Amino acid sequence: MNYTVLIVDDETMPRKVLKEHLPWESLKVARIVQASDGLEAIEQARLYRPDIIISDVKMPRMNGLEMAGEIRNFCPQCQFIFLSGYSDKEYLKSAIRLKAASYVEKPIDLEEMEEVLTEVVKELEKLHMENNPDSERLLFFRGSQGTDTPLNSRVFQINQDQLDSIADMIRHRKEADTENALRRLHREIQQYEGTDPSYLRHFYRQIVHLFLTAAENSNISSMIRNADYYLYTASQQETLSQLWDTLLSISKAYFASFQCGDMDIVSRVDRYLEQHYRNSGLTVQDAAHDLGFTNTYLCAAYKKSCGKTINQRLTQLRILHAKELLADSSQKLYEVGRNVGYADGKYFTRLFTRETGLSPKEYRERHRYET
Repeated sequence: MNYTVLIVDDETMPRKVLKEHLPWESLKVARIVQASDGLEAIEQARLYRPDIIISDVKMPRMNGLEMAGEIRNFCPQCQFIFLSGYSDKEYLKSAIRLKAASYVEKPIDLEEMEEVLTEVVKELEKLHMENNPDSERLLFFRGSQGTDTPLNSRVFQINQDQLDSIADMIRHRKEADTENALRRLHREIQQYEGTDPSYLRHFYRQIVHLFLTAAENSNISSMIRNADYYLYTASQQETLSQLWDTLLSISKAYFASFQCGDMDIVSRVDRYLEQHYRNSGLTVQDAAHDLGFTNTYLCAAYKKSCGKTINQRLTQLRILHAKELLADSSQKLYEVGRNVGYADGKYFTRLFTRETGLSPKEYRERHRYET
């Protein structure tokens, strides 16, 4: 539902401030018209049939209260917000008799005006719902443009087999199959216009939950982190079309995470270290830069997740590969060290001994003996 607002004031500046400095789009206001006095306002009101009139009280030719009385005759549900720089009880009494939505004193406080308008819009929506019982479903299924064709009375019922099938596709990362199944389901739902929108929002939330469960099982931290946001967004969409767009974006985010390697931080770091541990100049800063994180965040997140630092993990990985290489007696000890990322042979010996309790030579001899 989009609204029309008529701003009436004999001074240019208040009209300009109201038109240019209020969040009209978020207030669902699509058109703003203006008038400089009560008589001009009546002409504009007959032409545009405004939903809301913001009007000064004291104006030449015809004041705001007289104007409102005239407009009430042909726009009975129009909501009036009066402005005045005068705290005059008689004006207030007249405004009350006209069932004005609110009375705001000048100079205009934009924050106060926004709050008043928000409440007025809620009241208009309530009146619209009362006068048109099917309006919520009409908006939900057909959008703000609506249509003159009556809604059908068919009601959609959740099919658990459909949900289980979609869950299986998601779990096995079948992107094309999942999207095709969701599109078929969405087209089917569009034909059931007798369904309560809240029921369908709940159903779409169930599908979102399927993605989140699969994301958790696959350690997709970016989706797990935003789980509450995804579920909340699905429950707040005004139309079925918006609900579909939300679901599709979540689906694409889920499958894209596998293509771009958006796994949890520990898995991404471990994979990076496995690929680069032979580089003796490798630093945590290098890993953070290449993985797209700040150094501080990556270090903190990694340690929080697995209980050890990245350097500790790198050392552990290098020692593990050193043990494997020590089984090959053809390599000298300093060559083993160099091949696992330690350019200094003596440092490698000290570190290996500290970590394993055996020197590289002792480890090799014991390994030979055991094999």
